[in-house]
Amino acid sequence: MAYTEAQKQAFAELAQDRSQRDALAKLLVEYIKPNHLTGQFMDLLLKTRQLQPGDALVKKLRKGIEVRTLVPGSSHLASEITVTERMNYILDGADVKVTFNEWELERGDIGSLSEIRSEMNAKLADYYFNKVFTALTTVWTAANTPNNYTSLGTNVTASSLEDAIDEINYRGGGAKLVIGTQRAMQPITKFAGFWAPTTTAAGTPHVAIPSAIEEVKANGFIGRYYGVELMKIPQIWDNPEDYNALLPENKILVIGHDVGEFITYGPERTKQWTDMNPTPPQWFLEIYQQFGMIIDNAQGLYVIGVTPS
Repeated sequence: MAYTEAQKQAFAELAQDRSQRDALAKLLVEYIKPNHLTGQFMDLLLKTRQLQPGDALVKKLRKGIEVRTLVPGSSHLASEITVTERMNYILDGADVKVTFNEWELERGDIGSLSEIRSEMNAKLADYYFNKVFTALTTVWTAANTPNNYTSLGTNVTASSLEDAIDEINYRGGGAKLVIGTQRAMQPITKFAGFWAPTTTAAGTPHVAIPSAIEEVKANGFIGRYYGVELMKIPQIWDNPEDYNALLPENKILVIGHDVGEFITYGPERTKQWTDMNPTPPQWFLEIYQQFGMIIDNAQGLYVIGVTPS
């Protein structure tokens, strides 16, 4: 995009005045909201909370409350309440940092600040989502459980998806979501518009569901199957040149309720400075934040390994 002289002059006026550098940084900081992005994306997978420094980083379990049969005239036993520390958060950090040559700032060559903010925004959102989604898809493998993992070597099938949902309904407090990349999830549309009775092999089209077929024809996808919401997520690429996929396309997750929690610890913090050693000086803005996650109900996760064709 080519910028007009008026646009370049506006960028330059803001950058040339050192007293306005805080305003320049504030424009960037206000757009990058890890907590907001975390809430939008992570709520699909895990509960989210924002903790502040000093808040406990431990999840505790309270137990010991019991109900006993009432016996008239008796002094009943009391239950002693005990609290155990079940697990604690391990904090990690996310960092976004940009720098510009001061001549570029003063000439207005950096272009639109909204473009810079958008790229930083997207990178941070991709980072959080990729962290959580990858962690959830690697909790279970063929080596550590026969109940919560299956590897098909093919596209997802009706029988594998229904078995996964049944398992989470039984052990995970009810399935709330089936999620995967668009490429992994798309084959569901080929069997979701039909229902196969128990006398027919699972996945064999038998009874058509007109409303489901119309939804697939209109939207290219279906929103629910077997009583559970389906969600396909677009693939995330590192950049247009290298074009490396960041989300695993060979896994579909069936998620139950209260699987775990994602937290941010404290607000996003900023650093802004000018390095006067090089000539011309170099201007920097850095934003960073701590975050962590706990998966304390792994029985509420089912991983379907697929090989999209």
